[in-house]
Amino acid sequence: MSGAASRRLDAGRLASTFRAEPGRVFLVENGETWTVGRLLAYARDIAGAIPDGAGTLVAVRSHTAAFVVASLFAAWAKGRSPLLVDPELTSEPSGLRNSGDRMPVIAPANVDDVLSDVAVPETGGAPITPVFPGADDLEVAFFTSGSTGEPRVVRKKACQLAEQHRVEAAWLGLTEAPRVLCLVPPFHILGYIYGFDMPACGGGVTVFQRRGAPQLWVEQILAQRPALVVAVPSHYRLIAQVLAQRLPPAVYLSSGAPLDPAVGEEFERRAGAPVLQVYGSTETGGIATRLDGGAWRPFPGLLWRSREGDGRLLVKSPWQDRPEDWYVTDDVVAEEGAGFRLLGRADSIVKVGGRRFSTGEVVQAALAEPRVDHAHAIVYHRFGEPAVALFVVPRENVEITSADVRGCVAARLAAFKVPRTIEIVATLPRRGIGKVDEEALRALLSPSIDA
Repeated sequence: MSGAASRRLDAGRLASTFRAEPGRVFLVENGETWTVGRLLAYARDIAGAIPDGAGTLVAVRSHTAAFVVASLFAAWAKGRSPLLVDPELTSEPSGLRNSGDRMPVIAPANVDDVLSDVAVPETGGAPITPVFPGADDLEVAFFTSGSTGEPRVVRKKACQLAEQHRVEAAWLGLTEAPRVLCLVPPFHILGYIYGFDMPACGGGVTVFQRRGAPQLWVEQILAQRPALVVAVPSHYRLIAQVLAQRLPPAVYLSSGAPLDPAVGEEFERRAGAPVLQVYGSTETGGIATRLDGGAWRPFPGLLWRSREGDGRLLVKSPWQDRPEDWYVTDDVVAEEGAGFRLLGRADSIVKVGGRRFSTGEVVQAALAEPRVDHAHAIVYHRFGEPAVALFVVPRENVEITSADVRGCVAARLAAFKVPRTIEIVATLPRRGIGKVDEEALRALLSPSIDA
């Protein structure tokens, strides 16, 4: 589809669900049912609480999917756009507020949130008439740090999300009226696209399950029999540990962080279904998929190439903000068949002794040791020179030393690739929906080491 044609797609795609009968069930959250009418009635409450002098963005802080969905329609009804914020943020990072643009922060009334300006209760009044953004209007914004760095606002137009839905729904084999089980919160783009947008566009039902243990997630899959399960790698690791029977056929989707090949293999062995990995970012949207540890297959309509000189992945797609431009990702790739293999992040490529390699090689060598559960490598500076630090989490009730890990890695890699620093840790610090917090790992290194 041409760029001009894709621009004609707009958020009217949501009308089939949100202009339906008020009694139609759209959302089930932690066992509580939300009809279209109830969601739009809550949207009226929220819209009434948004100050008339608010700027273009309204920040939404809530773990509750129902509040987030209702806030979308509240903001659109007021001619604003919702900015979805992770409520786990305990302080206001720089860049969230623009001094020249009044941006209220809204949250549910039953949550004690000192960072919110407006707390909105549900009154049970009449539903609001839904308003949808036009094709080139800003539909939603996400407050994200991406893979690393200072958090920032990433904006998405309605036409971008509409085009991504058109391509991905067919690619994933989702039929009309899909039932979706989402273990990812809707304030993250993964939860928004697959937990809200996909079922809303197709006239389906979405089940958000934020609370509970892995056994409850399994029970929900068995009871709901969803067409799509949306999760991150840690969900699949925990499900595989408790799974005692095959799961019903579905698209078991994982994104947000790399999936350990061993976790994918164990889940497929126990569940009888593979995990479909989706690669992309908040800025780019979906880029490619794969079912195993092989090459990534780009989505239809997406162009890609490896940049000469540094090997960075460049992508161009109709669902990017500027579909006519190449977007430079932070990842280094190599062509493989009709797709590509990820070699690591550009900032993970280190030059030691005049020779370049990726820290991803180090991680894979460490994971080959059966006693290692998780591993992550970072680049730092040691006496003014680049070096690699490897952090290893042992498997439960298993002992392993740094010397053991060093021997395992040295048996698989050239000597110059063996990390200078190897640390055994109880767990890897995480941010957001599962990405490793590399700054927290760097803080664990000796203060005598150059940062």
